[in-house]
Amino acid sequence: MKAIYANLLPLDRPFYEIHEEGYDPLKAIINFWDHYPLSTIRDCLYALDLKCKTIGTATESKLEAVQQTLFLANILRALMAYFLTHSRQIDTGSIKLSTLEANMAEIQLTKKINDFFQSINDPTI
Repeated sequence: MKAIYANLLPLDRPFYEIHEEGYDPLKAIINFWDHYPLSTIRDCLYALDLKCKTIGTATESKLEAVQQTLFLANILRALMAYFLTHSRQIDTGSIKLSTLEANMAEIQLTKKINDFFQSINDPTI
């Protein structure tokens, strides 16, 4: 990142980074998924939800706050990259994700759980 952006707030930086020379939204997408498998994303969102529910209590450390801000900035970068690939009609078929297998395993597990709950909630039984 250019030094001029260093003093910006972490959630402002992604909006400026997309204008840098050499910015590639596909690289931003790959970088996000390489660092955040679905299980980690879920855990971060749970932590943010818990934080929203406990506003006003001193249950969070400085490290947790920094990690949550970093996660929010990174998810914002990924959303912006997806938007740019869509608006510029960039083919995402060439993306190779290191967390693909872990994410597919997570999706298969949640499908099994969903199928189980659907079977016990079937009104025809």
